[in-house]
Amino acid sequence: MALRTVAIVGRPNVGKSTLFNRLVGARRSVVHETPGVTRDRIAEVTEWTGHPFLLLDTGGIIPFGETVSRFDQLVTEVAREAIAEADVILFMVDGQTGPTTWDKAIAEILLRSNKPVVLAVNKVEKAVALHAISDFYSLGLGEPLGTSALHGQGVAEVMDRVVADFPQQQVSTPCDCRVAIVGRPNVGKSSLLNRLVGRDAALVSEVPGTTRDAIHTDLRWHGRIMRLVDTAGLRRKARIKEAVEAFSVMRSLRAIAECDVAVLMIDASVRTVTQDAKIAGHIHDAGKGVVVAFNKWDLVAKDQSTHRDVWRDFLGEVPFLSYAPWFTVSALTKQRLGKVLQLVWDVFTARQQRIETGELNRFLGKVVSQQAPRSHGGGTGKIYYITQVDKAPPTFVISVNEPRYFARNYLRYLNNQLRQKYGFLGNRIFIRMKKH
Repeated sequence: MALRTVAIVGRPNVGKSTLFNRLVGARRSVVHETPGVTRDRIAEVTEWTGHPFLLLDTGGIIPFGETVSRFDQLVTEVAREAIAEADVILFMVDGQTGPTTWDKAIAEILLRSNKPVVLAVNKVEKAVALHAISDFYSLGLGEPLGTSALHGQGVAEVMDRVVADFPQQQVSTPCDCRVAIVGRPNVGKSSLLNRLVGRDAALVSEVPGTTRDAIHTDLRWHGRIMRLVDTAGLRRKARIKEAVEAFSVMRSLRAIAECDVAVLMIDASVRTVTQDAKIAGHIHDAGKGVVVAFNKWDLVAKDQSTHRDVWRDFLGEVPFLSYAPWFTVSALTKQRLGKVLQLVWDVFTARQQRIETGELNRFLGKVVSQQAPRSHGGGTGKIYYITQVDKAPPTFVISVNEPRYFARNYLRYLNNQLRQKYGFLGNRIFIRMKKH
């Protein structure tokens, strides 16, 4: 049976994201007193009293006809798409302000949708606000229910109404590979996601920093479920002037921490910059699989050496990511888009590789005989055996007489030999030494 969908909608700053976070049990949406913080649609599977459903948080709806920017119109269009997809709409209004002209305009949109609507009057913590609930009967959407998303008051009654006609079922949301699309603002992350899934799952705009929250979309690819996560663009701390953007950066870093493979998007039309290197460093330090995509290739003037020069310039800023596979792409023209998911899956597969201990020690004997450790740190290192203790990322422990006797360049030698022999495409290899 198909999973039901619930969309939380309303004008800006009525508490939609606060309720969303309370229901999913995590601060997934950005919550801030600034109106219009939630710009993209956020989706999460949750449940209420045994009724599972997909919960959508949306940006504030600004009725068309108002004097608004094109950007605000885009936000509203994304919210309207959520209404079209929803089985039940949870319409949130502000009990402290009473019904507004915007509330009435949104109510008319919902009435025309012919979808079941639950009307939640938020911010009624104070007794005086309770008396104002009846004013919302004027919206024509049935009985208004008072609630406080911040304190949890009345939330149970609202959600009981939402799931009243939902079937009880066990729902799991497995995925084969979690993919985070990361990079600086305005490099084309959302455009790439939209091209891959074939619809406008993420809001696309030329304004840097459009995506403030991490959103995910599950895509079936060759019988596998790829969970694609589009994230807020990461900027230098000195440029983060709004608390809202700071929250978004944390969610982007969390997306890296929780993914299997990160697609690092670089703007090929400009030189690789320090911030690209910092984002790459987050991926490298977390030990995630990585694919580097040079986007906007359609804007690049090309000659016979352009491909080589782009990668060389990148490694000049990001030398530690030399193990990453890379390719050029244009999310706008769809150039080489077919390569993205296959390369991601190849990196994910390499990430699951485990080498038997016997095979590893035969390999180690050969590489040590080719180049033995030299004297370092007051002694000469001696290696006894090696074993792989973990995968994803591939992690090896080498038993030695004394770790400090091994120079850093010898560890690099062992690392390079492991990669040359076993591949581990797009994955950092971790080598630890343990005193025997």
